[in-house]
Amino acid sequence: MPSADREKIRKYLEFRRDAGDEGFWIGRRPGKARSKENAAGGSAGGLDMVRKEVLNCRKCALGSQRLNACFGDGNEKTGIMFIGEGPGFEEDHRGHVFVGRAGKLLDKIISTTLGLERKDVFITNIVKCHPMKDPSNPEKRMNDRPPSEDEIAQCIPYLRRQIELICPRVIVALGSPSAKTLLGTTEGITRLRGRVFDLEFNGVKVKLVPTYHPAYLLRNPTKKSEVLEDTKIIRSLL
Repeated sequence: MPSADREKIRKYLEFRRDAGDEGFWIGRRPGKARSKENAAGGSAGGLDMVRKEVLNCRKCALGSQRLNACFGDGNEKTGIMFIGEGPGFEEDHRGHVFVGRAGKLLDKIISTTLGLERKDVFITNIVKCHPMKDPSNPEKRMNDRPPSEDEIAQCIPYLRRQIELICPRVIVALGSPSAKTLLGTTEGITRLRGRVFDLEFNGVKVKLVPTYHPAYLLRNPTKKSEVLEDTKIIRSLL
């Protein structure tokens, strides 16, 4: 057997192991049609297992401090994923991602610039639980903080498995923390946005486009024109 074929088989077996999938289907590669088995729910089954792990996760302190874990919402067979930093107050209370003011703005950006709806894409975060300045008071507003490096390190395997199972063609990194984590860089979002990066997650090749986080746009509405330019890049990739 050629070494290239052996490498493909090795990656596939690792993919199944990491996803916890006992079925015999192969995940769709970006830009290609899904197999019949996958279309029948192969990725959904794998994602359900990851979702259960997230809901029961206590790997870091966030797991015991949160009200609700936020796995992600949307179309699990989509060609595009939006990845933010972490849940905030509204998300923690409702158990869904991007449901506050920033979420409403993201919905508007997706609909007006990409011609899509929330149900057409998949939205998630780097970490799945709400990082709080004062975790003893989850009812406190303006209590958000960036996730720590350790919190990200504990949570990032869940995100990688989401990406491997969904197999998007394009990932939109919302904000500096998301872009820096996914790209493994220290460059800020102002230098990263407007560019396209090639990434691979266990054999799944994707295009990554960094742009501003909707929460940042609420504070700096003049930056919306730059996000419009970024969405033109995204549309060209889709």
